[in-house]
Amino acid sequence: MARALLRLNSTATAIMASATSATKETVLDGAHFQMKNRNARVLVLGGTGRVGGSTAVALSKLCPDLQIVVGSRNREKGAAMVSTLGKNSEFAEVNIYNESLLLMALRDVDLVVHAAGPFQQAPKCTVLEASIETKTVYIDVCDDTIYSQRAKSFKDRAIAANIPAITTGGIYPGVSNVMAAELVRVARNESKGEPERLRITNSKIRTLLLLFS
Repeated sequence: MARALLRLNSTATAIMASATSATKETVLDGAHFQMKNRNARVLVLGGTGRVGGSTAVALSKLCPDLQIVVGSRNREKGAAMVSTLGKNSEFAEVNIYNESLLLMALRDVDLVVHAAGPFQQAPKCTVLEASIETKTVYIDVCDDTIYSQRAKSFKDRAIAANIPAITTGGIYPGVSNVMAAELVRVARNESKGEPERLRITNSKIRTLLLLFS
C-alpha cells in the first residue's frame, strides 16, 4: 500500500507541476488533458485556512508565474492572503455548498485544490462533482476514510470527462504514506532485508516506528 500511495502522491506532484505549463499534456489513469494556452490558474478552496493558506503560499513560491485564486467565504481573510501572495493572486468568494458560486469559480481555473475541510461527515463530494462538470483538474487533502471512498466512486465519471482527480493528497494519509515508504526503503538499504512490519504509532503520524523480527 505504501508503494501505491507513494505513486499516487508522485502523480499529484506531477499534476501540480503541469499546471505551470500552458501547453503541457498529461495522462493520468486514462484521463488525458491539455492545459489552456495561458498562464495556468489554480483555485485553492479553503485558501484562508491553515492547510489551504499554506498550500497557496507554497505554490506561489514554487511557481512564481502561477495565477492563484484564493477561495473562501471570508472576504477580509481572503484580502489578507492575497496581500501576502502578491500580484499573481486574487480572491473569489466561494461556498462549496453553494452550487452556483462553486461552478462560477471553477469555470475560470485549470486546477482546484480542495482544502475546505473538515471532510469528516461531509454529505457529498460537491467540489469533485463540480470539477467533473466543469472539466477542472481536482486534488483534495481529505483525511477521512468514508469521504475518500465516496470520492473514489467518481472514478469512471472523471475518466469519462478526461479529468485527473486525486483524493487524500494531504498530510494523512498522503504524506504519511510517503514517509512510511521512505522508512521501508531506508530499512532495506541498511539491513539488506525486508522489514517484517511497519507500525504507525499515531494516526496523525507524530511518530513512526519500524519494527523487525
